[in-house]
Amino acid sequence: MKANGTYRLQLSNREIPIELQYGFRKRLTLTIYPDRRVVARVPYGLPKRQVETYFQKKSKWLIKHLDHFEQHPPESEKRYSEGEEFTYLGNKVKLKLIIGATRVEITGENLIVRVKDPADKDMIARVIDRWYRKKAIEVLSPRYYEMLDRLKYLELPETSLRFYKMKRRWGSCSAKGMITLNTELIKHDPACIDYVILHELCHLKVPAHNKAFYDLLESVLPDWKTRRGKLNGR
Repeated sequence: MKANGTYRLQLSNREIPIELQYGFRKRLTLTIYPDRRVVARVPYGLPKRQVETYFQKKSKWLIKHLDHFEQHPPESEKRYSEGEEFTYLGNKVKLKLIIGATRVEITGENLIVRVKDPADKDMIARVIDRWYRKKAIEVLSPRYYEMLDRLKYLELPETSLRFYKMKRRWGSCSAKGMITLNTELIKHDPACIDYVILHELCHLKVPAHNKAFYDLLESVLPDWKTRRGKLNGR
């Protein structure tokens, strides 16, 4: 285990492929993505036996969350059928299809989607995706500026905000101060959204993921580890 690659965790009833990413870090971590991709970020020099032992100890946790994502697939694997479950700000809602002029709204526990043809799944997918993006901009933008104001004592450099739908990152901060937020965040609890925003804002002060960065993040958000764990399904 000295180079990036794939480790196959052999269990009694299944095999779990784990993508290995080596780097200069202090601790070994595991992340499961909604597409059921498992990534291990491993410190350089960590003994193979120690890595394997860690994977075995986390096997029950891995199975639990992989099964969860299998039962709650990302939108790319959705059927877009009546009664299917979606999420919005951490809450579960069920899809209700109605014939009519295109419109999306949440009423109670229902995600109501009005379209001309409820049998046109591609159209429904596009309508819902546009709605998620619209809501992400509406909800996350004021949260971002509220967090930015909250950190004004840090005298952060100039920054700007944009939104993209990303598969593997919740957010990013460029060297020029451009912060990008994943529109998929709108599906998660507001506490998780605030964690991502504060994480990226801290990068304006400390670009690297080093001790200074995590000390800063800890000072502005003491429970950031709990929020990160919830966001990543841990």
